[in-house]
Amino acid sequence: MRVLVTGSAGFLGSHICRAFVDAGDDVTGLDTKQTDVSGVKPVIGDFLDAEALSGAVEGQDVVCHVGAVGDVYLAAEQPELAARVNVSGSVNIGLAAQKAGARVVYASTWEVYGEPHYEPVDEAHPCNPDHPYNITKLAGEQMLLAQGKLRELPVVALRLGTAYGSGMRTNSVFEIFIRKAMAGEPLTIQGDGSQGRQFTHASDIGRAFLLAAESDVRGIALNTVSPELTSIKQLAERVIQRYPTKVSFGDPRPGDVPPSYVSAERAEDVLGWKAEMDFEDGMSELLEINRS
Repeated sequence: MRVLVTGSAGFLGSHICRAFVDAGDDVTGLDTKQTDVSGVKPVIGDFLDAEALSGAVEGQDVVCHVGAVGDVYLAAEQPELAARVNVSGSVNIGLAAQKAGARVVYASTWEVYGEPHYEPVDEAHPCNPDHPYNITKLAGEQMLLAQGKLRELPVVALRLGTAYGSGMRTNSVFEIFIRKAMAGEPLTIQGDGSQGRQFTHASDIGRAFLLAAESDVRGIALNTVSPELTSIKQLAERVIQRYPTKVSFGDPRPGDVPPSYVSAERAEDVLGWKAEMDFEDGMSELLEINRS
């Protein structure tokens, strides 16, 4: 299988590239920065450039569209950039894939649901995003699914859980907590720490993309999250078990997505996917990587 991964130099994109390389697929990585994943053919380019994108997509069987403004802080500061990249860029992906006869697997997010009306949140739950990040991610998802209907483009959107693993952004809560604790600095939790997240390991997400790419499922969005719910306070406690330090509490983060429990039963039913990495094991791995 010939696979193009956008955003291949980033945290999540690199893990998805590795999943396809390990499966023996022919993988090309498209990013504005150099992709350094072994076995991936790197292409420097921007999917906002329709002509360059068309050349990269030509001959591919599958496009895994992972590239995005994925930093919620950047999306809030520059909503026009988030709209251009996450919405217009996704339209470009759909058009190029349709021309090339390729399948699209889109990296969406569980955050599209907003305030939960019921739990567990399934794919029938209304979407009510309220932040430039999740608004534009949902718009990109809907544009691709609409192109799928209108142009018979095979599209699957994966509404991913909060991803973690090696290579995370330095402003992720994991990296902030670990870096501060290693330096003996106190950890500050924004809010009371009870807000929960279904942290989903990047290796599990990579496997979800592989299964979606290999399947004939199309025209749907699937929750792709770990069943484990971990609070930010529990995350901090896990870090300070390894690197003892104090914990304090600050004001809640403005625009923080409301906690909710999301069901991934449909992904298991149609793709045979469920998260395999236990959070305790994933954290041990991450703490070990940072120590080295």
